[in-house]
Amino acid sequence: MRLLIIVPAYAPFVGGAQTLCRGLAQGFVADQHRVTVLTTNSQQADDFWLPPPANRAPLAYRETLEGVQIVRLPLFWPWPAPWRFGLLRRISHLLARFPLPGLIQKPLLRHFTPFMPPILELQSEVRRAAEKAELILLVDAGWDGLFANAAEVVFSLAKPVIALPLLHTGSPAILSHFCMAHQMAVYRRAAAVIALSVPERTRLTGWGVTEDRLHCLSPGVTPLESLPLGASEEENSPLPSPYVLFLGAATYDKGAFTLAQAVAELLRQGEEVALVFAGPQQHRLAVFIDTLPPELRAILKPRLHLLGQVDEATKQRLLAGCTVLALPSRVDSFGIVILEAWQHAKGVVAAAVGGPASLIAHEETGLLVPFGDSTALAGALARMLNEAGLVARLGAAGHQIVIHQFTWDKCYDAFYQIAARIIAPAGG
Repeated sequence: MRLLIIVPAYAPFVGGAQTLCRGLAQGFVADQHRVTVLTTNSQQADDFWLPPPANRAPLAYRETLEGVQIVRLPLFWPWPAPWRFGLLRRISHLLARFPLPGLIQKPLLRHFTPFMPPILELQSEVRRAAEKAELILLVDAGWDGLFANAAEVVFSLAKPVIALPLLHTGSPAILSHFCMAHQMAVYRRAAAVIALSVPERTRLTGWGVTEDRLHCLSPGVTPLESLPLGASEEENSPLPSPYVLFLGAATYDKGAFTLAQAVAELLRQGEEVALVFAGPQQHRLAVFIDTLPPELRAILKPRLHLLGQVDEATKQRLLAGCTVLALPSRVDSFGIVILEAWQHAKGVVAAAVGGPASLIAHEETGLLVPFGDSTALAGALARMLNEAGLVARLGAAGHQIVIHQFTWDKCYDAFYQIAARIIAPAGG
């Protein structure tokens, strides 16, 4: 099988979509299939609207990584960056809300898509790669420029498409970024559409994706004994115990700001706890923390550890050492970090929206709180910090679920069956 994966970013970019795509690609390569990943040269989220620092080493345009052929298309930043990107994105979202006929709205939206994000040589490279592929996996409709334009090229070649839109169902405003006319047209035309959670599947069904083309796929995790851990960056700088861990982009929508407020409140109440963030975009969190009241800021900063992006060994040691993992996010289609915490039998607190809400059983495998509610989050964290029996019970239940249900082997096998059924009529 010759599989083409089109995704906005790929390793070394860190994110759930990248983890999923990388796991699937590695499975296909291990089974002697050919995999090409068509992506951008972004290394972190800010790269989509701002030029990277001059001292950062660029990624190769073409390379082979873990047996996967990777083509990284260069981003560019039309003047006046970054405001042009944000302005055009907002115009397209406003346009999508107008009750215009589809025959008018879709062409207008496509007019803006080349700038969401701005990518050089997109259509020519998509055509070149798709012509050699038997099947195309199109990932993340949130970057509608890449998603819709790539789909248009692939459909013109009569190639089968599996759409993996990664809907953010936790907020109506954010969900509206995934249901514009040109995106919906891709979902309805794809040979298969994959949802990662029940809320996502429900939305796609309501948007006209037929049941025979709609599939649920659960990501998985690599068993701890199979991870090449070795030495980690964190060993030389041990963290105070106990600590709450956050893994992911430190943004408002991910719940990072709410988590900082919640832990600051716990510290004011006399709790002895540290807060550790590992992942990208921590400069945004640092700016937010500087806006907190002086009393909270003074209490929080000595107990705050902003580690930035970390390697796999460090991530696993952070998970092994934490008391609880917090994911109070409204923009997670699934929540792979929850599975990673369960591998270590850790307690998890998450927002009661989106993928995590369908993954966690409240009071059985974790605790769920309303998104953006720092008081409720502080209360849930306090329970985890002070009720050892609760943490042990929830962590053990999560551990059993992850080792029996959420492995990469199961994820890969399920995806392979979908792919094989699609290309079987053409392949004989």
